[in-house]
Amino acid sequence: MASIAFPELAKSHTVSTSHTYGYAYHVPTKSSLPTILFLHGFPSSCYDWRHQIQFFIQEGYGILAPDLLGYGDTSKPTALEAYKSKTMAAEIIELLDHEDIDKVHAVGHDTGCILLSRLANYFPARLLSCTFLDVPYSKPGENFDLSAVNALTKQFLGFERFGYLEFFTRDDAGGILDQHSESFFTLFYPADPSLWVEHVGPTGAMEKWLLQDRKGPEAGYVTEVERQTHQAIMRKSHASALRWYQALVGNINEQDEIQANLDPVLSMPMLIVCPQQTKLELPGVEEQMKQVANDLTFRRVSTAGHWVQLEARDEINSILKEFFER
Repeated sequence: MASIAFPELAKSHTVSTSHTYGYAYHVPTKSSLPTILFLHGFPSSCYDWRHQIQFFIQEGYGILAPDLLGYGDTSKPTALEAYKSKTMAAEIIELLDHEDIDKVHAVGHDTGCILLSRLANYFPARLLSCTFLDVPYSKPGENFDLSAVNALTKQFLGFERFGYLEFFTRDDAGGILDQHSESFFTLFYPADPSLWVEHVGPTGAMEKWLLQDRKGPEAGYVTEVERQTHQAIMRKSHASALRWYQALVGNINEQDEIQANLDPVLSMPMLIVCPQQTKLELPGVEEQMKQVANDLTFRRVSTAGHWVQLEARDEINSILKEFFER
């Protein structure tokens, strides 16, 4: 939530769909440097980019970090159709146009990488580069079969990797997350990422954790003030944020992307940054991305968790800066 996280940078703009976006914005202080677009994931907001925003502003870059649809200061429509990737990508382009920004380096994390994938497909001319943190680029027009995905991950990893999505797509999931937000925070921002192997991946495991109101060790990469700020931002907002997962599992974008005949191969430079390999990582990420990227850079940070922009903040900032300067 830009108004809480970055009050001095907070702005808002209502786009043509009548959705109002809250976002953090700072113009480049060095005329030779472009603007960086940051796209957050779940369950967060532009606040999860706090270490990158501060760093790149000091370096002279412009930054634009929106609260994405369903989050923070931005509109929270209930209609699932509002969360179509084609529509949300066009809304982000309207924000760029509103601030007179032509091209950006775009950086996504988690579900923000889904939106970044479609930005790169629908509006490739607006991206100087695209960076995917922990979650790789997803090709357009593909059908997402949750049962098949969980069966495959159980075959390759030995456990279901995405069983939590069955819970996330239920109508009552948002209320449960709101009611057990402290328990959820310690699970989703864990001190030890291996917690996800037993308590996030398998079907039914996350709900069991929450209903027991279990709490894991506090993560060292989040201070108490940061945790409280995060919780204030997400209070009673989980239901709208979960619409992104309902859109994914419901395949509401598949026909749009097939009809648009989008080119799955990206022409702009692509960077993928992953944590250290753990039981959670599916094999062959780099090899798969080489098939859809004309210019791929693959890097790993020294930490093992999902929240690389928080856990390995200095490494991420250095990797991004080097990539942008290239």
